Amino acid sequence: HTLKKKKVCKVAPIPGETKVWQYITLMKSIYLIDCPGTVQPSGNSEEDAVLKGVVRIEQLRHAADFVEEVLRRVKPEYVRRTYDVQAWDSPTDFLEQYGRRIGKLLKGGEPDINAAAKLVLHDWQRGRLPYFTLPPDFAHRADAAAEEGAAAASALPTPKQPGVRGIVTAHKFLPEDEGEEEEGGDEGDE
Repeated sequence: HTLKKKKVCKVAPIPGETKVWQYITLMKSIYLIDCPGTVQPSGNSEEDAVLKGVVRIEQLRHAADFVEEVLRRVKPEYVRRTYDVQAWDSPTDFLEQYGRRIGKLLKGGEPDINAAAKLVLHDWQRGRLPYFTLPPDFAHRADAAAEEGAAAASALPTPKQPGVRGIVTAHKFLPEDEGEEEEGGDEGDE
């Protein structure tokens, strides 16, 4: 959709949406082919498959097993803002509080941890939880650039930490995630 700047085929963040091969013409002789199926590297664990969206959430029997990794990856501030759960001791405690808050209860008033976990995983797969990672070699590239020429680099402006500032987002990110640094006070001090 982004490449064509319009809706050209049916898409979904869950496996099984694409039923047949779809050919999209990008340019005169360049085509994009959307084909059914997911390509999963052979080294992936079940957790990786769930978090990458290869497995349908509805088919998970023990969805709570995967929420710990979601809570580890997403900054607590984003989790608090999204689910209105202010503090938790463990993933189970988080799911119990969230289950009570949204009314997912079993007989006897106990929170339905599995139903709450499926909702959290659904939000993760749909991108409702703000999360991103820097490229794997980002730190290495920054260190190498610093070593190559500190004198030459001092004459050039320092590049900012990459972030999400230039991307149209559906989330309000924290300033450190947007790559913003405190600026000001430098001008006119020469």
